[in-house]
Amino acid sequence: MCRALRLAFIFLMSSFMLTACEGTEGPAGAAGADGLDGTDGTDGEDGEDGLDGADGVGTDGDDGLDGEDGEDGVDGEDGEDGEDGEDGEDGEDGEDGEDFGLPTPTLEGHNGDHGRILPYDVQAAFNDDTMFWRVTYRGNEGKRHQYLRYMGGQWFKEGGDRRDAQASIDGDTDQGDQGLLTTIYEQRTSIMVNDPSRDASLDEFDKFGCYQTCHDDSRHMPEWNEANGHDGKWVSPDHVTDGGASGDKILDLWHWRGARSNPIAMADDQYIKMLDWDNVARTGSDDGGRKGDAGQSVFRNQGLDVNGNPEMLLDPATTWGNWVFDWDEFWETPWYYMVDDTAELMGHTAPNPAQMPYDEAVLMGYVPQDGDTVPRRILRAGDGSRADITAFGTEFVPQSPDGELGVWKVQMQRLLDTGNDDDVAMVAGSTYEVGFEVHLWEYTTRDHYISFPMTVSLGGGGDVEATDLTGNGGSYPLPDWDDLEQFPMTRVQLFQPGINSWEFLSGVNEAEGKVFNDPVTGAVVDQVHGGAGAVAAGTSACSDCHTILASDTSTPPNGFNAGSMEELSDDRGGVWTDTPTD
Repeated sequence: MCRALRLAFIFLMSSFMLTACEGTEGPAGAAGADGLDGTDGTDGEDGEDGLDGADGVGTDGDDGLDGEDGEDGVDGEDGEDGEDGEDGEDGEDGEDGEDFGLPTPTLEGHNGDHGRILPYDVQAAFNDDTMFWRVTYRGNEGKRHQYLRYMGGQWFKEGGDRRDAQASIDGDTDQGDQGLLTTIYEQRTSIMVNDPSRDASLDEFDKFGCYQTCHDDSRHMPEWNEANGHDGKWVSPDHVTDGGASGDKILDLWHWRGARSNPIAMADDQYIKMLDWDNVARTGSDDGGRKGDAGQSVFRNQGLDVNGNPEMLLDPATTWGNWVFDWDEFWETPWYYMVDDTAELMGHTAPNPAQMPYDEAVLMGYVPQDGDTVPRRILRAGDGSRADITAFGTEFVPQSPDGELGVWKVQMQRLLDTGNDDDVAMVAGSTYEVGFEVHLWEYTTRDHYISFPMTVSLGGGGDVEATDLTGNGGSYPLPDWDDLEQFPMTRVQLFQPGINSWEFLSGVNEAEGKVFNDPVTGAVVDQVHGGAGAVAAGTSACSDCHTILASDTSTPPNGFNAGSMEELSDDRGGVWTDTPTD
């Protein structure tokens, strides 16, 4: 898949370079007369020339030489000579060239290549004051996220997820963000923690897990629109043990990000809050329920200033003299991330590539060239509760020839009790309810992987039993996770939820007669859930009716098997396809 992605990027890059510059490639247009130039004709305006070149096919082979004039950009009319060449397809790329050579995203899914199930191995430990996790799974390298690229005299944003790219192609603001050119997205994994002993905790999380945070109007779900904002996860007052109050901090979220936190050995400490959506004005801002803890995050987003330039470039003193990297070196450059001065010495490979103000770089002689690229996300030390979780020891072990597929061994550490109300305090002898998530490739939101709810015990017999290291304190030394006798590994099977929202599971969609169609097949996505009554009453857990693996033919506790999640994923709106609509 990653190789397919790389090819997609190379295609995009080629598309732009041909469009912006290859008007000059008239020679190729001449070859178009031979049919070879036709393809070159696709480059921007000269692509049209390539079409005319078709007129000269066989007759004006020498007109192909005029195509060389086309390189000068003078013989645009030679291109007209080739109006015939079925460089027509390239010609379409040329039309994109009129808009600064920007192609629409090339979407490379991995349907069928990696399956609907992701094995995920969990280990846990604790000492006098610190909680440790290591989770291990196979995936893509995923350490790049979003960038700014200079093209045709302007800086443009690059990178985003698969569904926003589809929305960009369709021009549908209610399907996702607009203006994406490339599907570049970071690797992520998270652990959702519920403490059933707290006054304001999530009732029945042990039965339904993160499904209680997923709704029809969550991001990229069927009823989402841009007015709902990006932070689509939220908890209903109906599910909070004491009724709660809007804004209560309910679930703790340990959130590791491959691009926006890992290079400086950090994770993103967040929480999910309770919201009464019936009384919340939706403004399109991020007023949803997944929020960062109090304090400063470990990354920020740099945009374009009033002159259309980045705020920051790379500091050449930290990058062997480079202010930027070339887009055609995207997958090889070591400068794929950037830090501010608070984080230069943080992380696994410090010192890190640092930042320099754009204006300073210009004074030093920087002149932007087509293909110049810099990170949009700038990493920083962070502070307060949001910077509680470190990711020391995390590593990616390549297993493919190109090094882009392999095994992630993600480690996270945090004080057992941070003293912050947006964190769940963990106590020796107690058991907590947890859910695990992974976001692979360029997929996120409903296309990510989740687990059924599980328990982790700090001494007490949970699904995951944390090894007791009391008698020691602090984050170091890290546990020797490879010693499986001391730190046993629990295999968890993650699956893709599709559009299995809480409203579907509890029968609301069926009662209200909601209809969602799969836009790929046109088929109606069934909104009848056989277990809705038991879900609404809280008398049956997901795992009471369903297995995860199709190969698991065991009988669930309630006496029947309603189908594996592996099989059902395909039936829930088309995984890795357009968003179902009314």
